[in-house]
Amino acid sequence: MKWLRRVGIGLLVVILVVAGLVGFAAATALGRLKFEAEPSPRLVASKDPALIERGRYLVHGPAHCAECHSSDDRDHPEKVRTAPLSGGLPFEMGPLGTRYARNLTPHPTAGIGQHGDAALARTLRTGVLPDGELSFFMSLSASNLSDQDLVAVMSYLRSLAPIEHPVPPGHWDTFGKVLLTYAFPPLEPRRKPAPKHVAPSDTPSIESGEYLANHVMLCTACHTKFDMSTFQPFGPVAGGSLPEPSHGNDSDMEFVAPNLTSHPTGMTGRMPEDAFVARLRGGRVHASSIMPWECFQDTTEVDLRSVYRYLQSLPKVDNDVGPTYRKVGWKAGQ
Repeated sequence: MKWLRRVGIGLLVVILVVAGLVGFAAATALGRLKFEAEPSPRLVASKDPALIERGRYLVHGPAHCAECHSSDDRDHPEKVRTAPLSGGLPFEMGPLGTRYARNLTPHPTAGIGQHGDAALARTLRTGVLPDGELSFFMSLSASNLSDQDLVAVMSYLRSLAPIEHPVPPGHWDTFGKVLLTYAFPPLEPRRKPAPKHVAPSDTPSIESGEYLANHVMLCTACHTKFDMSTFQPFGPVAGGSLPEPSHGNDSDMEFVAPNLTSHPTGMTGRMPEDAFVARLRGGRVHASSIMPWECFQDTTEVDLRSVYRYLQSLPKVDNDVGPTYRKVGWKAGQ
């Protein structure tokens, strides 16, 4: 019977250790996301109509802010194009928790009206929210705009009619806190320098396409492989992503972002410029795709042509990803 007693003691020790680790994570994990001292860029919103219009174009077009901060009816994504920026879209992360897109109208209690320009600029640049908490999604998935364009976006948001639409703050569940503590790499604010500003033009250019594809539309970020254990991209730029299960009701399906390079297996290798522009202006095919089709539909033809020309300038990548929307676990030859 001694061995049973030893096993029991061993199991008790394991349970106590696990409970201690979980308790420690639950008590300290959110502290790892606090960056109250993170500096803010010294940028101030303007009432210049030209800047406000530039901000409107970015928010509803290539910077695709409206894709998350407008409609929360993902069964009807076309509403993104007309819904106000009052937030509320849930980002359900399973056992990790749930976050919500914030209200971007200048309402004094429910929106950004309760925060000054410094706090707003810091969130847009670094991902650190006004209360000092790092937004997982803003730090990894938001556009990294030039100073001039960031001011334009701030100016547009300040010009909106305030909408009283309170949005829940969101939460991290216990399992999410455990992963934040023991599994995820340390999460840090986005501290990349502001990219060089490229002024809007009536003529497409590779320079403009580079700014748009790398910093505004994030084409190269989404269409490059991403390591979820390090939160870093790897592999050839714009050479195609890894498959990811759909976030919609079609949970048996997966998406893979295609190769965008000019190799014959890439989109800009198979599609002439006019066809590329027409496809992006044509809009959504699959309701559950996370690509911001509605905003890209409202991106100018000149900007889309610039993106095409930049993508064609990248090194060619031989990578046929197969069907971009397919059953989970699809293999070549199926």
